[in-house]
Amino acid sequence: MIKSVSLKAAVRDTVRIFQFEQWIRFYYIKGEEENMSVEIPDDVLQRVEKEYPTLKSLAETMVGDIDYKKSHEIVCAHVASHMDGAKYDPTIMPKVFDSPQFKIEMYVFNMWMKMHEPYLDEEVMFFSDWEEMWEEWNKLDEVKQYREKLVSSGQTPSAVQ
Repeated sequence: MIKSVSLKAAVRDTVRIFQFEQWIRFYYIKGEEENMSVEIPDDVLQRVEKEYPTLKSLAETMVGDIDYKKSHEIVCAHVASHMDGAKYDPTIMPKVFDSPQFKIEMYVFNMWMKMHEPYLDEEVMFFSDWEEMWEEWNKLDEVKQYREKLVSSGQTPSAVQ
């Protein structure tokens, strides 16, 4: 099987995985700093399996005790096992995390989350709702201009999670 060598596609897919992980953390973390766990209802896991079958194992792996470090390790392991050498040529994935595209997309997504947090907090939304809102927001001229400004500046923001 021929593996993709598209950095752009690999960045897009990796960003989606990180967005999914942040969606899980946003709605399904219970507890406080030292004693946090992820609890995802069965009906949500079933819907994930139906609509996002490649992300179900990530959701299942996150269930249980969690902290930022463990969450980050789970996401990186998921990227490694599902994309590095599986979907993408092994030479591509090491380039993703250092790419300006990945850093900009994660920065802009985190900005979107902060701006929309009050709305996202109103009710538990499914990941597809987040994706739809994210896509619509990205169509705004102001967002396009801001992203272009980040790209043209040559200074890549850090991909803060």
